[in-house]
Amino acid sequence: MQYGFGYSHIVEDGKQEVIVLKHISEEEYNKHIKNLEFCRHYNHLKDIYSLVISNGKSFLEFSKIINDNSKAEEFDDDYIGMEGNRLLINYLTSIGMFIDYGEKEMGKALGKDARNEFRKKTNELYDNYMSYRFIVLMRDYVVHYSFPLHTHVKSLIEPSGLFAQKSTLLRYKKWKHAKADIEKMPDKIGLEPHVIKMQSYVSELFNFCLLKLSSKLVDVIQYANGLIQAANHNKPVFISFENEDKYRAGQFSLHPLELGSVYDAYQDLKSHPNITFIGKSQKEELETILEFYFNDELIMNGPTSFFKEVISNTTNPNDTDVILSLGDRFTMDDFPNKGDSTRVRVMRMVTQNKLSKGKPTTIQYFLESYDN
Repeated sequence: MQYGFGYSHIVEDGKQEVIVLKHISEEEYNKHIKNLEFCRHYNHLKDIYSLVISNGKSFLEFSKIINDNSKAEEFDDDYIGMEGNRLLINYLTSIGMFIDYGEKEMGKALGKDARNEFRKKTNELYDNYMSYRFIVLMRDYVVHYSFPLHTHVKSLIEPSGLFAQKSTLLRYKKWKHAKADIEKMPDKIGLEPHVIKMQSYVSELFNFCLLKLSSKLVDVIQYANGLIQAANHNKPVFISFENEDKYRAGQFSLHPLELGSVYDAYQDLKSHPNITFIGKSQKEELETILEFYFNDELIMNGPTSFFKEVISNTTNPNDTDVILSLGDRFTMDDFPNKGDSTRVRVMRMVTQNKLSKGKPTTIQYFLESYDN
């Protein structure tokens, strides 16, 4: 099999035309596929996350209608009970899918450590939040025992809507840590407050995964952008064909790139609460700041570009990187009030990384003099 790279576009008669820019080796083709394959793990998680959030919204929207007595009059009780249970069961089962798939996808994408970190995160949510463990175990309840909603209340005095009966729930013997939580709840338990909280916990889990995947996703985004540039801003495609004769006869298979998922990943990263995308102008503004302390006194500070002309590394004259390491030596020729030939070395350093908050990283160097 042989391979090529190019782009597709629509010509005047509405037909799709494929322009092959170059032939590539199988090794190059496999490298291209591998570079974009990482996005599949993100896609899988995003699809299931979106399903969970959508199912939760559907249940909450239906509950809002049923909680209004005048609107609930439009439906009979059997429909209300069946529809409410259907929507809630859909939500609960999709949560189970998201947790199960999340752990697997993180492991496939980043390895065993990431899988264990995801499991640790879900354990923390389970331990710290009653609504999380109640909803997670409610999923087991509906799978192995019964419907979650048992009674429809219409009242002008007490809250109206669909409720779970505490006594009915407690007949299930596998509530584990949630049993004590349920025992403290009222006899008629509204599920909406727990679903609302669970929506936020699911979003927290998704953002946790996205942050872990972010570094490689950025690589994929940059790689895909390079393909777009190479394709003259058209839709990049790969082709495969058996031989030159069949290729010239138009007999080849087309493999377009799914750039939509790459764009979605970019948008999700931009909206992440703990991720900041920095443009070229911002990068200059957020240039790393160096601070130098001698005898515990700040003697000089400024961006790295300034110190490129100040610092000379006497240990390694060929080293032009102004980011120093512990033990590095240099001469403070241009530092104020310290003499022309004060020789120092780094005895301690502290890094304060603030890029994620839109502030520059600061590196503090604590110096001592040396004689040789």
